[in-house]
Amino acid sequence: MRALRGLLNALLGIVMAVLGTVLGILAAVVWLVGAVLCVTVILIPLGIPVIKLANRLFGLARQLMHLP
Repeated sequence: MRALRGLLNALLGIVMAVLGTVLGILAAVVWLVGAVLCVTVILIPLGIPVIKLANRLFGLARQLMHLP
C-alpha cells in the first residue's frame, strides 16, 4: 500500500509540474499580448488588466509546480 501511495504521489507531482509548465507558457503568451497592447498608446486601458491577469497566471503556475 505504501508503494502504491508513493507511486501515486510521484505521478501526481509530475502531472502538476506539467500543468504548471503549460500554464506558465500560457501566462507568457498572455503577458506578451498585454505588452503589445500597452505599446499602442490608445489600447493601454486594455493592456494593463491583461498584464495583471498574466501575473496572476504566473503565480498559479508557480503554485502548481511546487512539488508536495
